[in-house]
Amino acid sequence: MTLGEAEEALTLFFSEAKRKKLFGIKVIHGRGLRSPKGPVLKEALSKWLHRSFSKWVLAYATAKDCDGGLGATYIVLRSR
Repeated sequence: MTLGEAEEALTLFFSEAKRKKLFGIKVIHGRGLRSPKGPVLKEALSKWLHRSFSKWVLAYATAKDCDGGLGATYIVLRSR
């Protein structure tokens, strides 16, 4: 995905998660190993979580190895 496509997809994913009243989600963004500039989506996700989605996010962390490791992020959602 491009950054624009990824941000749009993430917005829809967050909206659906909130509609379903989920407490947590996992975003698989990949590790960016084939990107000439490194992990573009992973770095963008961190910025988006602080800027655009902060009202929905309580906490986030890199996933365990069995769930994608450095290529995925767990996100704990606010309950409001």
